[in-house]
Amino acid sequence: MTKYTQSFKQQVIDFYLENHHNFPLARKQFQLSDQTLRRWIAQYQHSGSNGLAVSHTKQKYPTEFKYQVIQAVINGLYSAEQATLQFGLSNSGIISQWLKAFKKEGIKGLKPKPKGRPSMKPKYAKMPPKPKTEEERLKLRILELEAKNAYLKKLGRADTGGRAKAAEVIQALRVNYTLPILLRIAKLPRSSFFYHLKQDKPRDAKFCEEITALFHEHHGRYGYRRITMLLKARGHHINHKKVQRLMQQLGLKGKCQAKKYRSYHGEVGKITPNVLERNFKAMKLNEKWLTDVTEFKCDEGKLYLSPIKDLFNNEIISYDLSRTPNFEQTIRMLNQAIARLPKGKTPILHSDQDWQYQMRGYRKRLEKYGIIQSMSRKGNCLDNSAMESFFGRLKTGCYAGKRFKTYAELEQTLHDYIRYYNNERIQIKLKGLSPVQYRNQSCD
Repeated sequence: MTKYTQSFKQQVIDFYLENHHNFPLARKQFQLSDQTLRRWIAQYQHSGSNGLAVSHTKQKYPTEFKYQVIQAVINGLYSAEQATLQFGLSNSGIISQWLKAFKKEGIKGLKPKPKGRPSMKPKYAKMPPKPKTEEERLKLRILELEAKNAYLKKLGRADTGGRAKAAEVIQALRVNYTLPILLRIAKLPRSSFFYHLKQDKPRDAKFCEEITALFHEHHGRYGYRRITMLLKARGHHINHKKVQRLMQQLGLKGKCQAKKYRSYHGEVGKITPNVLERNFKAMKLNEKWLTDVTEFKCDEGKLYLSPIKDLFNNEIISYDLSRTPNFEQTIRMLNQAIARLPKGKTPILHSDQDWQYQMRGYRKRLEKYGIIQSMSRKGNCLDNSAMESFFGRLKTGCYAGKRFKTYAELEQTLHDYIRYYNNERIQIKLKGLSPVQYRNQSCD
């Protein structure tokens, strides 16, 4: 905004008067706006040359004076322009500012604003001085009891929320009670309080949303380790301990397989040695295979699953579902695996001592294709624990706690899970990849 001197204003007024109050000519001659020229004329007519005086310092007006001006405008005694002249103000914009502040905050809005930036530090209760008299000691004791009562009331159940919840409650009560008293009541170290206080709550809330979505996307089959891997794959830098804590707060718990002991009831004897000897680590594809049979139930009867698992990437390379655990099922499963076996590959195929794997036809077929047979020791399920682990995961993920009415319903569920297990379910030992992803990466 251009600042005009008093002599210039006087020159404009003199020109206006000399030309017989020709307003358009004066405005055009000095290139002024209508509003500016009208204000100078009004100021001259009201107070003479003194009304054109320019103040080079910012005028400070008392609160009572501001209140008097706006009351005159509110009550209709003067318009804003008239009040500007009547009270000797530089322009009517000042009155508009006062009116706005008064409507928003009342008389408080007319008071001078404190200098400097307002303090962002919240005001907390200060620690009272060390008591010297019995009366001061009693007052301090009453304050501590009040603080304890307020803390427990706000906390709710004392066994929920942990240190993070305690820190949140303490922060809310610091306005009325001092920090040392509250920390003593909560039995919370000062360092722990400030640690939990500075945690990034909005970021944690975002993580909670993603964790919940991932958990339900995988039907509750993933615990905190696999959830952590998925988050890292999405570009998040987060520790598995934090994921575990957030999942506990959200009440999300991955399904755990039930561990049951199953003793061996087969024929006593030794058909072939235990070539595998619990060495479940394979360095390449089609090096070590495992097989076994497990049972499922539906309202129509029992269903048996017979798979073969490659220990290199834990992929189920073939499987067969049958309503009876017969020899034909075992051969169908074996034929599927042989069909995808590259020429020249001679894997070890390990099983327990069930009758299917002792049949001459089964052993002759292995021998024909150069597959090395290996069998667990009698009654020792740990020799085939890697296969038992898959069965446990499968039953926990899609079978346990559910009722299936028909064979078709149960079969479809098992087909869907094995497809999911091979193609989508990430594994820690596979560096956060699914079996098929790990195989494809290894073949590149």
